[in-house]
Amino acid sequence: MVMEEAVHKVVDKLSFGIISPRDIRRLSVAEIQTADTYDEDGAPITSGLMDGRLGTLEPRQRCKTCGNTAIRCPGHFGHIELAVPIIHIEFTKIIYNILSATCRNCGRILLPDSRISGIRDRIRRTNKLLGATPDTLYKKVLKEARKKECPHCGVPQYKIVFEKPTKLTEDIPEGGAQRLTPSMVRERLERIPDDDLELFGFNPEGARPEWMVLQVLPVPPVYVRPSITLESGIRSEDDLTHKLVDIIRINQRLKENMEAGAPTLIIQDLSELLQYHVTTYFNNQASGIPPARHRSGRALKTLSQRLKGKEGRFRSNLSGKRVDFSARTVISPDPNLDINEVGVPLDVAMRLSMPEKVTEWNVDEMRELVINGPEIYPGALYIVRPDGKRIRLEFVVDREKVSEALEPGFMLERHIRDGDIAIFNRQPSLHRMSIMAHYVRVLPHKTFRLHLCVCPPYNADFDGDEMNLHMPQSEEAQTEARVLMQVQDQILSPRFGGPIIGAIRDFITAAYLLTRKSTRLTKEEVCRLLVAADYEGPPPEPEIKKHKPLWAGKQIFSLMLPKDLNY
Repeated sequence: MVMEEAVHKVVDKLSFGIISPRDIRRLSVAEIQTADTYDEDGAPITSGLMDGRLGTLEPRQRCKTCGNTAIRCPGHFGHIELAVPIIHIEFTKIIYNILSATCRNCGRILLPDSRISGIRDRIRRTNKLLGATPDTLYKKVLKEARKKECPHCGVPQYKIVFEKPTKLTEDIPEGGAQRLTPSMVRERLERIPDDDLELFGFNPEGARPEWMVLQVLPVPPVYVRPSITLESGIRSEDDLTHKLVDIIRINQRLKENMEAGAPTLIIQDLSELLQYHVTTYFNNQASGIPPARHRSGRALKTLSQRLKGKEGRFRSNLSGKRVDFSARTVISPDPNLDINEVGVPLDVAMRLSMPEKVTEWNVDEMRELVINGPEIYPGALYIVRPDGKRIRLEFVVDREKVSEALEPGFMLERHIRDGDIAIFNRQPSLHRMSIMAHYVRVLPHKTFRLHLCVCPPYNADFDGDEMNLHMPQSEEAQTEARVLMQVQDQILSPRFGGPIIGAIRDFITAAYLLTRKSTRLTKEEVCRLLVAADYEGPPPEPEIKKHKPLWAGKQIFSLMLPKDLNY
């Protein structure tokens, strides 16, 4: 029996760079050489794209690299040794800029030494002042370093033309255009000294420009591209796997042809085909390149398409995603709520739950909730035993018996009730006040109710807007919501430093009508107003005592002001 344990590491810092061929080989667990995935028995082929060393998709099967099952194994990268260097589609613009700004012979930056030392000093000063150098400075250096002749070795420079997404040619005055092959590009980039690279904003330790021309292609673990079994029992592979199959096939053919000494034309054609497959593997929507298609005719979704756009990883799975313990419905106004309250419909309160620990102090109350169960409010949906087993009360016949077994250490998932903390949000969330913490008030009917004052921060109105309610499930999450997100702590907008929550519309009108000189109130009206405002204490003396006592509106307004107010 192998015990599995999770390894915990502390991340000290993050830095971004380009991964070097040496690192790709070092991190790889297997060189992938076979384009096939599974053999006749359905077992992964060794050195194939589904090699057991890259991780496992089958339940209860162990990974050949780390020995863990699918739950614990993080997946491991493999690599493909490319027969010829290949330009990485996402770096073509940078490669073009660097080639244009450095000498084709000695690799030095096309600027005289005096200018170089001036730029170095400027970068040093800016770094000291701002802690980083702005990109504009590096862009200026690239623009300035386009000279017709190298100031270091005197060799004339030719104009480089950027044709297709990955095609570079050089205009030679006497012989017309010469194509720059990826191998030539790589050689040129290798010649650039580390000191000169720093003038372009490169950190040579973490990103040498020749690494932008690939010699080794990393093969992602199987979890990144899982295969599925269709209802007919046929295995269907992921788009990335399809693409990798193409790359390996062409790569093998190219290697064989090169070893057999095939004509240059054939090798050139195969190299271009390999370049096409690697390019569409990274980005299948590059302009100027026909997209790679599936047998059925649809365009393959490759790496770039997984991340980009509305349906991509970032927008669809990270920034916005479907979550548990949330509710959504139409909103309507309720001036009787506090600004930091939200009216929650009873239906929602009975579906959402809040975990509460059973202690010696609340055990009797918790037992009552268990007896009520999910159908009667306030009740409970689940009991979680100390060993982690969950009991769903909906299916328990004798709840009295279960409630008696309740003791401190158990956890109850109860209906939400007045005073619980909830996070309230209206899309689109454009600033931090679009999502704030409110206290629950369970009310009848089917809409979320909120105070009119908090409409501006949410940019909400009541013409059919819907809002989302989230119930934080852990003590930490609830405390964070209370400390950081409460409505009353968000009144001053960070945009203009003024209040974004304040009296609007009918409040202003009401305050004006109440404090007008001509406003006179009868005893009944005064009593009603003071009761509505939760005023405790004797009413003020009436302003007019003759015939019928009448109070001025300003008197009522003054009662609400603090005693020590000095304006």
